[in-house]
Amino acid sequence: MEIPTKQRKWRAVECGFLFFVLPCALYWIRFQIAFLVVPILIILTTFCLLYLQKAPEFDKTDFFRLEQATGHLRSILVIFFLFGFFFLVFSYLRLSELFLAFPKRRPIIWLIGMILYPILSAVPQEIIFRGFFFHRYGGLFPGRLLLIFFNGLSFGLYHIFFANWYAPLITLLGGWLFAFRYTSSASLLLVAIEHGLWGNFLFTIGLGYYCDSGSIH
Repeated sequence: MEIPTKQRKWRAVECGFLFFVLPCALYWIRFQIAFLVVPILIILTTFCLLYLQKAPEFDKTDFFRLEQATGHLRSILVIFFLFGFFFLVFSYLRLSELFLAFPKRRPIIWLIGMILYPILSAVPQEIIFRGFFFHRYGGLFPGRLLLIFFNGLSFGLYHIFFANWYAPLITLLGGWLFAFRYTSSASLLLVAIEHGLWGNFLFTIGLGYYCDSGSIH
């Protein structure tokens, strides 16, 4: 979205604070707010959803757009199987104590998580980081690649909250992938499907442990 010249400065300050400074600051109060992650996510998602619904320039079909869905779904699966194999082997070799521990030790909770994660986590995060971010701040970045880069960077920064190296690195890569998917599909639904697929997979093989607020130390 084109941003009027008079608003660009303050819009840039707003973006910088909300998506780059704030996630770094949250690291220092992670213990105090660890149990509030879900409520905070719900509140932020509600705000961003209402903003997008009321924004006249936002194309509401972006929520459920399925144009060229077959091609995108094929791409999603190809990327998933190619890179998912790497994460599978890495988890098996380097994180053997966590590998498949979730479904083995708590199968009912794991199954419930597989159902709820895409709905209660992937969808809200995509509304905030792709829908809201791209619409409100996309005009600040001169080009698609810079927009993708900084969007993914912000997504990774928000995961330093978990106080380990795995979470920000994995979500940095995921942020770039999801940002690319959104710029190419203009569909929050497709991006949420891809996000949910990866999230469920990583939690299953053990890497998702590092993105769980219960792992904060």
